[in-house]
Amino acid sequence: MPAQPVRTPTSVVVPAHDESQVIDRCLTALLARSEPGEFDVVVVANGCSDDTAARAAAHGPDVRVLDLPAAGKTGALNAGDAAATGFPRIYLDADVELSTEAARAMARELRAGPALVAGARPVPDLTGCSRWVRWYYDVWLALPVLNDRYVGSGVFAVSEAGHRRLAPFPPVVADDLYARRVFDPAERVTTEPGFTLHPSRRLPALVDRLVRVRAGNVQLESAQLPIDAAEAPRGARGLLATPGVPAQKKLLFLALSVVVRAGAWVKARRGRTAVWNRDESSRSAA
Repeated sequence: MPAQPVRTPTSVVVPAHDESQVIDRCLTALLARSEPGEFDVVVVANGCSDDTAARAAAHGPDVRVLDLPAAGKTGALNAGDAAATGFPRIYLDADVELSTEAARAMARELRAGPALVAGARPVPDLTGCSRWVRWYYDVWLALPVLNDRYVGSGVFAVSEAGHRRLAPFPPVVADDLYARRVFDPAERVTTEPGFTLHPSRRLPALVDRLVRVRAGNVQLESAQLPIDAAEAPRGARGLLATPGVPAQKKLLFLALSVVVRAGAWVKARRGRTAVWNRDESSRSAA
């Protein structure tokens, strides 16, 4: 019987800054049905003042922890990259849930090719969210960009060839948008099953989060980076191409788009597009 080829583990890089409320949820979902040695998980605790590192280390031998003194997602991503050993390589935010099956699907698609970068379908957990937040996500999920080989919202993966184009990560806040824009649409793939996204629970927190996202996108657009400009329309432009959404939900989405653009403009004027003050409402719900 011919020898089976030795397959390196799929590496998973998890940057984590003061994520003790959610790191167990993240790692439990990822490793729940995994085989020993299937994943090489590198949790990069950066600038933590809580027990994120200790909680992550308690998840077993497939999880390694780097404890960096300084906070910063770009530094954490690049440090995790330097420590990771396998491909495909998944980058996973600590506040989302990617199941074992979803991680396997991303890795399997990238091993088969020809895609160089993979995302998964975001599935918002709207438990406890206000009506306005639920309305916003009803529209967001119907936007063309979510059905255009979507990569982002806290989860993406690259093949070894894709990694050579992606890394090292530049000092931008919108790292997942950067990952999507580095690759042509034909080089991207969205896999199933999806992953669980935990939105802000109330409208003011959602607006704050959207302003941060928009400001990060503005920062990326102004950076001198070799990124592809072709992309399905997002935001208000994408709304025009979205059929079957009730008018009142579209009006809310449009109103929020105006508020978010104004807030991002203010952040840009103050030189704060690189500042990422995270949402706490979804974390406290954990």
